[in-house]
Amino acid sequence: MDYLMTTADPLPSLDPAAKVGVLLYDKTIEVDAILVAAIELIRAQGVSVAGLLQRFGERLPNGKRSMWVEDISTGQTIRLDQPRGPGAVACMLDPDALARSACLLQRAVGCGADVIVVSRFGNAEADGSGMRAEIADAICSGAAVIIPVRYSLLDDLEGFLGGPASLLLPSPMAIADWAEDVVVGLNAATERA
Repeated sequence: MDYLMTTADPLPSLDPAAKVGVLLYDKTIEVDAILVAAIELIRAQGVSVAGLLQRFGERLPNGKRSMWVEDISTGQTIRLDQPRGPGAVACMLDPDALARSACLLQRAVGCGADVIVVSRFGNAEADGSGMRAEIADAICSGAAVIIPVRYSLLDDLEGFLGGPASLLLPSPMAIADWAEDVVVGLNAATERA
């Protein structure tokens, strides 16, 4: 279990939260690059992956960067931010784009993939909106779920999960190993049932 930052059993009693791997990040961690590499490794193990990746684009006049979400299966992208000009300081998240992204995540959950990647558990989800319902559906779907979250929002995510998260090391190989172990454990539990 050298992929976890904790020593918890990854599948105790098949608790839904036990199959959620949380990738903590801050400004020093290239979370998107780590996830792209992890997805390649997971697929190389013969495990199916679906869901969303968040990406950042060009720097905007206000100093922030544009935000995009990409459907892992199709490559379809949606811009998440609303350009508001150099003086904008309020939330730039486009509610319509977030709703369209939620539909992509819901479609990913329904495709039956072994692993679902959620783009982020962010401020909107911490506040009770955003893609909370779709994230809950992913967790309840029977798939292993990978969720990146900023350190500052970990308590909110664990409140949403109803307990401590399985914290993944920020390493593509560690994430891929965790995903394979969870999928194997879920498959074995399904065969015994």
